[in-house]
Amino acid sequence: RGLIRGFLAFAPFILVTWVHHLRYTTYSSGGSRVSHLSLSSASQLYSSGSDSGLRLDKRPAKAASRRADTGSSTFDAAHSASLKAEPIVGLSLESAQHASAPLEDPSVSWGAPTLSPKRLLDGSENWLPVANAEGPSPDDLAWRKLIKPGAECPQGRRPFHVILTAQASVYQEWQTKIMYYHFQKVQRSSPCTEMTGFTRLLASAGAAPDGLMASMPTIVVEQAGQHTTRGFQVINRPWSLDAMLKTDEWRRRVREEYVLIAETDHLILRDIPNRATPQLNVAFFFPYMSPVPEEQARVVKRFFSGNHLSVQPVGPSPAVMHVETLRKVTPLWLDLSVKLKSDRQADAAFGWVLEMWGYSLACANLGVKNYVWQQLQIEPSSTWHQNVSAESPYIYHYTFGVEYAADGVPVVGAVGEWSLDKRHYFGGYPPKNLDPPPKCAQECAYVWWRMFNEATAALGDAWDGRMLGGTTSFARLAATGDTETPFGRALTLSGPWLIDGQAPLVFFVRGRVTTPWGAASWAVAGEKAVSLSACGGLTLTFDSNERPTSFTYERGSGGMLRGGRAPSTGGGALDPAFPRPTTPWAAATYQHSAVARVAGKGPWAWAGITTMAFLADGLLMSPWGAGTYAPVEGTEDTLTVTFVGAKHRVIVDECLKFSSVRESDGATVDGWVQVGQKAISCHT
Repeated sequence: RGLIRGFLAFAPFILVTWVHHLRYTTYSSGGSRVSHLSLSSASQLYSSGSDSGLRLDKRPAKAASRRADTGSSTFDAAHSASLKAEPIVGLSLESAQHASAPLEDPSVSWGAPTLSPKRLLDGSENWLPVANAEGPSPDDLAWRKLIKPGAECPQGRRPFHVILTAQASVYQEWQTKIMYYHFQKVQRSSPCTEMTGFTRLLASAGAAPDGLMASMPTIVVEQAGQHTTRGFQVINRPWSLDAMLKTDEWRRRVREEYVLIAETDHLILRDIPNRATPQLNVAFFFPYMSPVPEEQARVVKRFFSGNHLSVQPVGPSPAVMHVETLRKVTPLWLDLSVKLKSDRQADAAFGWVLEMWGYSLACANLGVKNYVWQQLQIEPSSTWHQNVSAESPYIYHYTFGVEYAADGVPVVGAVGEWSLDKRHYFGGYPPKNLDPPPKCAQECAYVWWRMFNEATAALGDAWDGRMLGGTTSFARLAATGDTETPFGRALTLSGPWLIDGQAPLVFFVRGRVTTPWGAASWAVAGEKAVSLSACGGLTLTFDSNERPTSFTYERGSGGMLRGGRAPSTGGGALDPAFPRPTTPWAAATYQHSAVARVAGKGPWAWAGITTMAFLADGLLMSPWGAGTYAPVEGTEDTLTVTFVGAKHRVIVDECLKFSSVRESDGATVDGWVQVGQKAISCHT
């Protein structure tokens, strides 16, 4: 149970739900129907601060038939051409469903938020907009089931305005272009959308405009100074929102009663519903935030006088809230973020999520509750294997890079042979037409790659920054081991080894090796010798090239151990904790498809926990001790795997992954090959 909980902490899971009501249509002062996001002319009105153009009206959409002339821009024209539709976004498309007459916000009659009987993974509370919000047919989403093509939008819509917080940098500029492209695409394809408005909130030095002003609705504010941020630029998020809320301009632009705070590295996958109420925000639970661990708990207790476990581990983005809640929370959110950053203990405990803690603590102190809705977004990486299609999120947050070896094996803590990570592009744009992920990469890599390539192709000449390297252009994980020789094959099936009494040392195909100090690479260097990249370079000489049982090593001149200079020589032997099977396998056993897919391959992770290895004659190395594995007769892809007294039926696919069912209780677990963090130095 503890192992599964530990794994799940890295994989945000799904709840389910949505929300609605109100019918808004935007009109120009002359009566022509105009979308909140009519691309060029609307952008100019927003950017100039003019209040002569965009206002909300509660008349039905079909009350107006003329569209405003929205003009054109390279950015908008590229997007428009890609969708083969007029350059106008939102409710005013000719093909849009007509909205129904307006009603009052139905959520005001729902009563106070309901405490969920379920707890978050860390035990924190969750609050619901309606009592059955976590059920299969929640009341707050019922109206969406009534949407019919060509018909008026049913009552229940409650429009919200997307506020994209951004800073003036190349890094966030290219992210903004991609985010805005997919926002427009989703909005355009959803006639009954509640995502009716968009404003980019730009923080820049001297409130200087940038090159995107004509491309999207934008408000510019002066960015926070060094004395405020102390170098932590994320504080510009509450800073810029606080500055915006002090102006009259924001209400001329933001006419909806709700807002969604978005980030530049958000990819909108599908139409986001409004599930917030005047009494309840909607937010996302971040598993790397929790008031439970002692280090975080000590800080939370200093900045919140109530029960520290009632502080919900959520951040301010993505978050949907009523505009009055935004007004209420933002000043304290900013104040707490600044105080936390200037507090040494808080800064050390909260790190890069400090400003997110500022928001969650502000909510707690003000009595603002959040509905934690995990379907709101997904944060994939090559480390935790989330299925984007199965989880059906609304936002793909590419906060983590995805790293893979050429054969599709996930790489953890290092740059892979195929690498897609926003941090590669601090100083320039990703190029168009990025190379695809390896065949066996996780779905998340393909989703991100496709959405990037779609946006950059559609933007045309607007994708105009300095181009940096592609997905195969960055530092690569060395994998040069020669496993074709009999000696190389023997090493990948032997082990695990001790080296100077430390465990584990395990050799795998493609030059992968797990050492006591992290991942490294190896290569055959002689009849019975291999070179090992760890510890400044080692040469290991074994006692046999067919059935090795021990080795000696010599160290290169650059090898250092923590705490002093490394010895130049040493040795190792097979780990006695993993006794060899007494009955050798026949050669035909190794030809079984499932055995061939696992034997010598690796390092394997069982539910994300490493290291597991499938060795000679059915010996299994697991993180919990020795075990066995064997092919299931009459199958091509199935093994029986036994360890810690439990037997599992394991189906192995061609992409170095498997699924397991425990025979005793039917519990399921997935496994995969995963390259761990590279060994940097050796421990004594």
